Order: sequence, then structure tokens, then C-alpha cells
Amino acid sequence: MEFKKARKVYPLDGMVIGVLFEGGEFKKYDLEPLTRKWPVFNALRYRNLFESARIEAGGHGIVWNEDIDLAAEEVYLNGVPWPDAPHEDEEVAELVARFVDLRKKAKMTQAQVSAKTGINQSSIARMENGGRAPQLATILRLFSAVGYNLKPVLK
Repeated sequence: MEFKKARKVYPLDGMVIGVLFEGGEFKKYDLEPLTRKWPVFNALRYRNLFESARIEAGGHGIVWNEDIDLAAEEVYLNGVPWPDAPHEDEEVAELVARFVDLRKKAKMTQAQVSAKTGINQSSIARMENGGRAPQLATILRLFSAVGYNLKPVLK
């Protein structure tokens, strides 16, 4: 079974995270049980550290610092569905995923897209890894750089 890559992480109440996976699926995962197995996770009780969660490059994990990370596969397989997730990010995540597919299909690197758009390569990387939600103007520039535009379609 192939698991889906993580696109965005949401620190929630307590030690619970919510994760948006590619394809728009949301899962919640409670980190509390991990503190009993692996004491390093106790550091996440500090809210500032807990809220610094980000998606690892490639979408394979959730990272807090150089010592604390969690496989996205663990969250996907053992998390619970999150029906009341903030779905306003779903469309943006789908657009970003589509852009990444088109960029790769065009055989363009992030650096090449950066040169065409004037958007920093590090910003493109953060956006692709779910760490930054782009504005509409940015999305339009990125799609244009790989030879596409966006047009509204009636649902």
C-alpha cells in the first residue's frame, strides 16, 4: 500500500496534530502516547516547539527540530479521520500539488522556476513542502512559468 505524502500540518489542542495529505485527505494524530514510548517527544509539551511543526521536504514526515520528527506514514495509517478540518486550504494544496506535477513534467527545477518568476527558490521549496500557503498572484506566476494558466470552471 502506497501512502500519501503530507502537505500541511496543523498543531491543535493538547498534543494533537492535524495533517493534510495529498489528494485532500485530513487525519488527526495524538502524540501523547509517543511520550511514554520515546521520552524525546516530551519536549513537545512546550507549546512554542509544538507549534513549530513543519512538513519535511518531500512530504514524508513532520519535523519539529533536529531531534524530533514523525513519519507521515505513521500519521496516515494510525491517525483518525478529521471531518471538521479547515478545508479552505484544500484547494490551495491541490493547486500546489498540480503545480509540482507540471513543473516536474516540464523538467524544470525550482531554481529555474525561481529565475523565471523572481520568487525565491527557498520560498518555492517551502510552498511545495506544505510549509507556506501561496497567495493567488504567486500561484498564477508559478503556473505561467511552467506554461499553464488558471481559468475558472463551473462546478
